[in-house]
Amino acid sequence: MFKQFDWIMPTKIIFGEGRLNEIGKIAAGVGNKAFLVTGKTAMKKLGFTQRVQDYLRSEGIDSILFDQIEPNPSLETANRGAQLAKENDCDVIIALGGGSTMDVAKAVSTVKTYRGSVEDYLGNDKVPGLILPIIAVPSTAGTGSEVTRYAVLTNTAINRKDSLRSEFIIPKVAIVDPELMVSQSPRLTSSTGIDALTHAVEAYTSPQADSFSDIAAAEAIRLVGIYLRRAVWEEENMEARSGMALASTLAGMAICQAGTGAAHGLGMSVGGFFNTEHGTTVGLILPYVMEYNFVANLEKYAKIATLLGEKVDGLSLRKAALKSIEAIVGFIQDIDIPSNLSQIGAKKEMADEIAKDAITQGAMRNNIRRLTSKEIKAIYKKACG
Repeated sequence: MFKQFDWIMPTKIIFGEGRLNEIGKIAAGVGNKAFLVTGKTAMKKLGFTQRVQDYLRSEGIDSILFDQIEPNPSLETANRGAQLAKENDCDVIIALGGGSTMDVAKAVSTVKTYRGSVEDYLGNDKVPGLILPIIAVPSTAGTGSEVTRYAVLTNTAINRKDSLRSEFIIPKVAIVDPELMVSQSPRLTSSTGIDALTHAVEAYTSPQADSFSDIAAAEAIRLVGIYLRRAVWEEENMEARSGMALASTLAGMAICQAGTGAAHGLGMSVGGFFNTEHGTTVGLILPYVMEYNFVANLEKYAKIATLLGEKVDGLSLRKAALKSIEAIVGFIQDIDIPSNLSQIGAKKEMADEIAKDAITQGAMRNNIRRLTSKEIKAIYKKACG
């Protein structure tokens, strides 16, 4: 039986090598003054920030640069950006960088459009309507934020991550140019790549999954299986970079429709408390969540194993499903990610505090199997090693 669903995908995706040079013309079609959101060093050092400004200028578009985005960006940073965008009366927002940059851009556009502060829009569907157009240019293959309805920010006062969640904050245009990703280090490629895989796996097994999200998620899993190792260890391999860029965007499309699960719910709490790298965090948690979840949908977990290249011929359905967990563990080892959460700063003795926060996260409520604080603590402790 096919269930009813609504498919929302308002983003125009411009994909391929060299497509960044189209940003001036695209921006000219939607605004007159751009607010350019980016990180503190990488895009500037590699020359991409200047290139974007030059492309905009060539089309008569002035730009205001906001290059203060940190990993796990704070509410304070987003509110500061929104104030600057207001003061300069910008009418198009451009995000150049990783997921943190795109998250801030979504928050800035929302507050610039509707006033108040970012805190006013945290939660489900608090954004009242359309916001200023966002052009998202990802520099990593991981979050898929260029096509999602989420913007994750950190409340540093209480060590908690929260998010804006609305179809109105999905970017208008995504320029997915793999050339921006060639320069990324193996460490960053690993962390963002495992994030894309976690998105795809959790969307594929989500109780909200539908026919279209399954197609996007399954193809993302397949592409990661082929290209992630190569992208990590062959930094200049453009085929691998392109494959991972496409996988990340497809996985983003899938979670925009189906949501994530407990790996992200728990990962939000771990990141909030310990300021850990998001992709590595959720990737390390994923196999332990899968170990808990797989019995709820043996068929899909067995399919994940096949998509990742595991041989399941002759195995029972249960054993084939377990192969998917083996495949994820193998990925973590092959791409040189730390083996447990303790190695990236998490503390096992804080399991009670982590579980108390995690159980309130929206992604946790979307998990395929119900979790109590007891199960969350057990998963967290296992992931800590």
